Amino acid sequence: MPWRTALAALMLAVFPAFCPVQTALAQGVPQAQPVPQPGTAPASVFVVSGVAVDASADSSAAARPVALAQGQRRAFTQLLQRLTLIEDRSRLPQPTEALLNDTIAGFEIDEERTSATRYLGRITVRFRPEAVRQLLQNQRLGYAEVQSRPILVLPVWQTAEGAKLWEADNPWRDAWKRRAEPDGLVPFMIAEASTAPEALPIDRLLVDSAQLTTLARQRNAGETLVVAASPVSPEGAGARVEIFPYFDADEASDHRLEPFVAQGATMEEALASAASELARRVENRWKRATRLDLDKPGQISVAAGFKSLADWVKLRDKLAEVPSIRRLEVLRLTHRDAQVQLGFFGEPQQLSVALAQKDVELRQRDGFWELGLRGTLKP
Repeated sequence: MPWRTALAALMLAVFPAFCPVQTALAQGVPQAQPVPQPGTAPASVFVVSGVAVDASADSSAAARPVALAQGQRRAFTQLLQRLTLIEDRSRLPQPTEALLNDTIAGFEIDEERTSATRYLGRITVRFRPEAVRQLLQNQRLGYAEVQSRPILVLPVWQTAEGAKLWEADNPWRDAWKRRAEPDGLVPFMIAEASTAPEALPIDRLLVDSAQLTTLARQRNAGETLVVAASPVSPEGAGARVEIFPYFDADEASDHRLEPFVAQGATMEEALASAASELARRVENRWKRATRLDLDKPGQISVAAGFKSLADWVKLRDKLAEVPSIRRLEVLRLTHRDAQVQLGFFGEPQQLSVALAQKDVELRQRDGFWELGLRGTLKP
């Protein structure tokens, strides 16, 4: 199978490491340049939308508060699951009334319907970021709040007849598009069926990593995930899933995305299960790479380069949106560069990943750290 050979040849080379993203502390900047306040992660991470509510009682008026209370409890659980690892779910606190009062900032009713005895609809619940962080820290639960740039999924359906990627009759693509999972930290974009010239066959597409990078950029995605599914047997309903290992080669091997088999009563069910399982694994891998480790405070001195003071302001604002950064001190500032001290939680590699989601590059050259907006650092 030519495309599989090409896929193996590009292993550990095609995709850059997971890239970074969202909230910080900033201090020590001249008063003429006000800095965003600590803990300013985008509110969307702490907002749970589309929560279904449904309750019955003697009247719709009596059912309404019951349904809304149930929805807020469900949103609380969804938020904690969004921020924490799958293996920690058994340790998540239950949504007591006291916890809901402490952590919920408010809610909005997106839609509602009533009958004589029933109330149903959907709500959006907004949480207080600092209260949620404090709750998880008190429970000694590691958590991530960095949102990944979108990942472009290239679903390859492999059978004895050959491989399908761009064809309209691709059941593996259909399974991804039907996936109905709560919004997480990793948004997925699914490659649509196409007959355009740039829709290259999978074996040609994998010959050169630049082609995959181009596909991602054309769709404003940060990464590309090539994932193949194939029937376990001609007569069975199971599906085997193989994932291209697009993480850095130096990542821990137990964090890699290994092949697996998904089962179902029908092939449609098996593929649906496979898509959901793979999405969970990708998201869990992302959380491992970006979760805040409060037991590992770090500090580095960084030379920040920029083309103008406007770019400096832009860079500084992006730093203030990275959750793991707890302190930013400006030691020296000119019209072209600055020397800054960054205090953060975790390892420098995790900080680099989080920053990359904001199009900020952090790298070490000749033993010194450099920082700048993407594309502005010297080669």
